[in-house]
Amino acid sequence: MKFFSNIHSDLLRFSNNGGALRNLKIVLVSHSFHLVALYRIGVFASKLPLGGELIRVFFEYLIRIVYASDISLRSKIGPGLVIMHGHDIVIGSAVVIGENCKILNGVTLGNKDTESSVNQQPIVGDNVVIGSGAKILGSIVVGDGAKIGANSVIIKDVPSGATVVGVPGRLISIDGSAR
Repeated sequence: MKFFSNIHSDLLRFSNNGGALRNLKIVLVSHSFHLVALYRIGVFASKLPLGGELIRVFFEYLIRIVYASDISLRSKIGPGLVIMHGHDIVIGSAVVIGENCKILNGVTLGNKDTESSVNQQPIVGDNVVIGSGAKILGSIVVGDGAKIGANSVIIKDVPSGATVVGVPGRLISIDGSAR
């Protein structure tokens, strides 16, 4: 079942394949893992035929209250997600995040234009790292293996393997080669 597979992938990424004892510790005391697990459970439960929409609203509210984060259960997040220091995360309803991504605290993935009725939100590829406080806004694509620096504001597409920093985000390297 996809639900259990995703949770297992998330746990393995949190523990760096650290073995059963490390996995148990993470399951019991890691608030960051609990946030990711709550998202996964909420997505699974919101698909139930009876009361799914109400369940979705409840889980989004719970995430908002307990973690001070606003993560839409309508977003699509691949397995292997790691959220470090799971507070102040905003992930919009149309956001797509690939596999094995790492998101640090204070990250926003959402609309660039709040006045528009059109939902334009980012697509994040696989193996992406998004630094603390980064804002990725609008209908853009962040390529596989990209790294977004802390407090960067990204409003243009980011190529695969790129490192982008600053306000607005500027490309400083691709696959380790300086630009």
